Amino acid sequence: MDYLEVPTKDTRYAYVTGRVRGLEKHLLKETDFTRLKESEGLRQAVLILAKSYPYSESLKRISQAEDFEEGLEEELRRSRIELKSFSPQPELVNLFWLEYDFHNIKVLLKVKGQRELSKKVDESKWEKYLSKAGSIQIGLLQEAVYRENFLDLPGKFKDLISEIITSIKKELHPLKIDTFLDKKFFEVLSSKLREYDDPFLDGLGKKLIDRFNIEVFLRVKLWGRETKRNFLEKIIAEGGGVEKKRLVDIAEQSKNSLIEELKNTEYSYPLQKALEEWEDKRNLSRLDDFFDKNILKYTRVGLYITFGREPLINYIFLKKNELKRLRKILRGKYYVANSHNRR
Repeated sequence: MDYLEVPTKDTRYAYVTGRVRGLEKHLLKETDFTRLKESEGLRQAVLILAKSYPYSESLKRISQAEDFEEGLEEELRRSRIELKSFSPQPELVNLFWLEYDFHNIKVLLKVKGQRELSKKVDESKWEKYLSKAGSIQIGLLQEAVYRENFLDLPGKFKDLISEIITSIKKELHPLKIDTFLDKKFFEVLSSKLREYDDPFLDGLGKKLIDRFNIEVFLRVKLWGRETKRNFLEKIIAEGGGVEKKRLVDIAEQSKNSLIEELKNTEYSYPLQKALEEWEDKRNLSRLDDFFDKNILKYTRVGLYITFGREPLINYIFLKKNELKRLRKILRGKYYVANSHNRR
């Protein structure tokens, strides 16, 4: 999207834009990421990060470098609260943290499933996988999932979790829970974004669903899972820029059929490169990078707009991408350190 063609004129967001411009100054630069990558070990990397604001605040809570995940989680949580504090539509901010609520529901449902199968469950072991960055208190989710008490949940989640629990009672396999919830998450997010009647948000929702659907399609093909049409029919979400029917119709064809089907879209060339990488390295990191950059390319219109939601949304995606990159760097150093210790 060319920023010169964006017609947004929402004066409620003029103050928000001013605040966002201030926050943008604290985003890490490429030189910062280079320093972290070149640092000698996890401890030094965490010490470097802890010297820059706002990580100097978020990392205060951790006692050792190995607990960096807790610090990044705190920064994610803190960012949501700060952005909500000055947004005229705080529920919009929460929408982009909805994925962490769904993540927590996944974890709790797996615990519930093990309970119902009469397996011993060490709940403390599972608690470390719960995210504190979500918009719903973990205690409320535990009450809803474990005891099916939805009274204290936010309105939109009462029916949602009730529906989810009803739908999975017959199938408690972890993979099926994840697939079902991933699809439900994107459908809910897209539906909520459309309620704003904003072309920018609508377009963003379509891109996010395209990413999910294309990655799901490839996982089914590349990992040799069931490839029947009715299986993809169940797991591909509605509402993307690429119609669901187009993907379902090539369910029985080869993985390369996806490139041909999407040859006139922006996804064709990245898909070709991704499949080449798969043949060579058996991973799809290049495709993941493409989608990250593709979405940031779309949201960066927010750098040039004053009166609208775009600056806020752009900052949210820049911040989440920053945290994703940090997690990747620090996890890499953590695994290297642990592998040396095991020798």
